Amino acid sequence: MARSTVHYADNDTNRILKKLHNKLRPAGTPVQRVEYIIELLLLRIFEVKLKQEEEFKQLRNLFVGDDEKKLFSFLLSVSNEQLLSQLNQNIFPFYSKIISLTRKVYKGNFPPKVQDQLVLIEEVFSNSNFTNNVTSGNLAEIISLVQEIDESRLLKTDLLGDAIESSLSESGGTKDIGLYRTPDHIRQFMVGLVNPGFNDIIFDPACGTGGFLFDTFEFVMQRVKASYNEFDKWPGTKSHPELHAWFNNYFIKNPLPFPSEDIAHKFYRSGISGFEYLGMVRKMAAINFYIRGLNPHNIQQGDSLAKFNPVEDGESKSIVIANPPFGAERDQEAYPEVWAEYSRESETTILFVKLMFEHLKKGGTCATIVSEGFHSWDQFSAKALRKMLLDEADLKAIISLPQGVFVSKNGQGPKTSILLFEKGKTTENVWFFKVTNDGYTMGTNRKQTTGCQLVECLDLYYNYIKQDKQPPASKHSFLIPAKWIKALDPRIKVKIKKETREELALKGKEQKTKLEEDLKKKLEAGKIDKQEISRQLLQFDEILESKIENEIASRIEKAHTYSFNLSNYRSNLTEDELKTWKDIVDGIDRNTNLSLDEIYFHLTHDRKDEAIKYLSLLNPKNYLELDIAREFIFNLGDDSLLENYHLNQIKELLKRDRKYPFVKLKDYIILNDNKIKPANFSDVNWKVLGVSNEVGIFLNENLNPEETAQSYFLVKKNQFCYNPYRINVGSIGLNEFDYDNQIISGAYLVFGTKEDERNPKYLNFLFKSNV
Repeated sequence: MARSTVHYADNDTNRILKKLHNKLRPAGTPVQRVEYIIELLLLRIFEVKLKQEEEFKQLRNLFVGDDEKKLFSFLLSVSNEQLLSQLNQNIFPFYSKIISLTRKVYKGNFPPKVQDQLVLIEEVFSNSNFTNNVTSGNLAEIISLVQEIDESRLLKTDLLGDAIESSLSESGGTKDIGLYRTPDHIRQFMVGLVNPGFNDIIFDPACGTGGFLFDTFEFVMQRVKASYNEFDKWPGTKSHPELHAWFNNYFIKNPLPFPSEDIAHKFYRSGISGFEYLGMVRKMAAINFYIRGLNPHNIQQGDSLAKFNPVEDGESKSIVIANPPFGAERDQEAYPEVWAEYSRESETTILFVKLMFEHLKKGGTCATIVSEGFHSWDQFSAKALRKMLLDEADLKAIISLPQGVFVSKNGQGPKTSILLFEKGKTTENVWFFKVTNDGYTMGTNRKQTTGCQLVECLDLYYNYIKQDKQPPASKHSFLIPAKWIKALDPRIKVKIKKETREELALKGKEQKTKLEEDLKKKLEAGKIDKQEISRQLLQFDEILESKIENEIASRIEKAHTYSFNLSNYRSNLTEDELKTWKDIVDGIDRNTNLSLDEIYFHLTHDRKDEAIKYLSLLNPKNYLELDIAREFIFNLGDDSLLENYHLNQIKELLKRDRKYPFVKLKDYIILNDNKIKPANFSDVNWKVLGVSNEVGIFLNENLNPEETAQSYFLVKKNQFCYNPYRINVGSIGLNEFDYDNQIISGAYLVFGTKEDERNPKYLNFLFKSNV
């Protein structure tokens, strides 16, 4: 997924980090520059912790006399010419063996936290060495810039992540090292949703620099500090003010007592952990843990999908919170321990969500970010996973985030959502909340703005959803019953049954004819009698019928989408129209125990004068059920309507809902199958088109199609082109160019319209609208 920019940090820190990045440009690759910055920051962080934290009090005795020169602050007095040798020859070697040196000044054994943190210090500095190239970036200025960073930023935010982003964002290096960060306010919001405590076991299987994990820790600690009227520690003074105010109010009303020593030790030792794939980023996450007094060794390196052990890891966590990589390359060919049935699934988002589900204890909670495409991906694994989240978990919420939340210098990233679910229950209703204002302006340089809907979302969640109450409905907040998501249109079932039966019956007829011929030969040869022929033919019919029924059941199950695009389940009737519907059907005697399939059967098979009692059972708030009613009503003849007052009233109501009759789009489009290979026509000046969900069709002048063996569609003016894998995010456009020889990749689909019957510009408007 796209990374966030550093503009969520304060301006002063952004300015310093950008200067550091520029000063270190001559020092090597973006990744090398990051390591230099991280090591200098760690030296400064260590000195700040030494000064501020009581646990390091005895350690201060190590830095007396000449050894005071081993502190970061000493570097401020060293000349630029001497800095490189001072770091490489004195400071880095000192910290690479700090455990043995510390034993000389410590009385007794190290406290566990001190021991863990010193081990990390040695790990980081064991191979540290600044090259001569660093001096050309003016090392003295670099040291001064590190000193300028505010101490509160050093110890209370993901400064390391900001530093990485600052150094790598211009070159796209964050993608190279696998760093896909979540903005501070989104992390804080998600931590508010999962509401961690000291008794939780918290896990992030794709933790990056550890942002979600240390935010959960800070959240828990702030609840304790609230008991002592200490505030502003988390989410910190640099957080969005409206979100900050919400959390302060929450902490005041929900303080935690200080835990016992055993509980506190257990929480430190094993309460918060994560996996990070890359060693360099794992080191940064461990440093972030060190900064906050967490156990750095709880961050493991490796592929969490490959490392999953169902016996040890299954149902071992009470909270999983993550932003897993989208579309990342798999580390191995298959992950049978995560999901035996779909072990070779190529979309890692699906595997990661399944991994999170497997890690959760019964009653455990997961909050994860997914691409919005996840809601409707058509592969069997995606549909099976969505069904699992409905049947084996309580899918409490789907929270849609604005497209601009994840941005880079190249523009907006993918549209994303947050899934919030609790394992071990069955979903009854799913709450949908659409965030259009996350508290920041849209665009690459995001700035704070008022009206942050994350606050409203948290209020509704705690006041209604968490208490199993129905929140007030609005255009961006509503509940959808799980049974609506699980339902399959009965008209599709009827079609599947008809087509499957016809297909298999035809094959069966051919097979039965062959069987009859074989049996006839055996009868003539005296090998069997007529009674045996009847028995075998009857057995064939029974087996065939069983095959047909099984195949129908299989195809119906495959036809279910379990789509999480929840807006699609609501009808567009207004409150007044819904009231009119209720007034029409009130007083009608009806059987309320019928399923949707049974209602549809009666509508299509019973007498028309009985239709109203079945129509009255349909829910006009449900798009599917209203569409069934609409199709039935508008297919009735005028005579039937005139004879039945209620049917006529419903038709009059539904007429208001549409000004024009519904028609099938397939009857008015013309598929373009005109393909060519530009490589066979090297002398032609090709105009290559592309499709964007933001601008529609555009001219891609950077491609040279004649240099590949790929096939392309010849595209005419007023034809539509779309990417079948991105149609869910609006990647479709109407071609209004009229060049000679305009083409588009054969991976797209291209169609035109019967322009004398359907205006393509009107269709384009419909495709792009939210209607």
